[in-house]
Amino acid sequence: MTRTILTPVLLTALLGCASTDAPSRPREAPAASEHGYALLHEILEQERHVSKLLIIKEEREALETVIDAIAETCGTAYERLEELAEESPRLELSDTGLPLEEVRTRQAIAATRRDQLLASSGREFELQLLWSQNEALTYAAHLADTLARREADPARLAFVRALWKDLTRLQEDVQALLRRPTVPEG
Repeated sequence: MTRTILTPVLLTALLGCASTDAPSRPREAPAASEHGYALLHEILEQERHVSKLLIIKEEREALETVIDAIAETCGTAYERLEELAEESPRLELSDTGLPLEEVRTRQAIAATRRDQLLASSGREFELQLLWSQNEALTYAAHLADTLARREADPARLAFVRALWKDLTRLQEDVQALLRRPTVPEG
């Protein structure tokens, strides 16, 4: 399908990043943290728009299928999380609780990823996009799993468990595409 890359501003908004290192001394909470749900909300918001990265660009159908599935799954989960927040006013989705340094670091990484995608094309573009999706899905799936381990509310527990399953399946699809050879460009 013919598509193009969106503007750098949209790419920055779409390409969130996740810290891969665990905090040195995590604080324990008695139940699932609302900050965790705010982080999940943030990444779902970014990922639900990932298919917009491809507008007028020749790409493999398999790539488009996986990227569209990520966007659809994350869009549905985003809407469901918003519904859960409406049902529970204590669930504040706008406050991630991240320190300013972490926010700035994430913004810098997103800008670097945006520049890498803008500078790439063909197989390199595909690899950069798939690697970023693999990282995002890894983070989101593990976040959902972490939330599930501390969640007492039955509706939210069912949501994060199902989301973990969906994101893990999508990550497997991304990894399979990364391993699959392509037809040489030219």
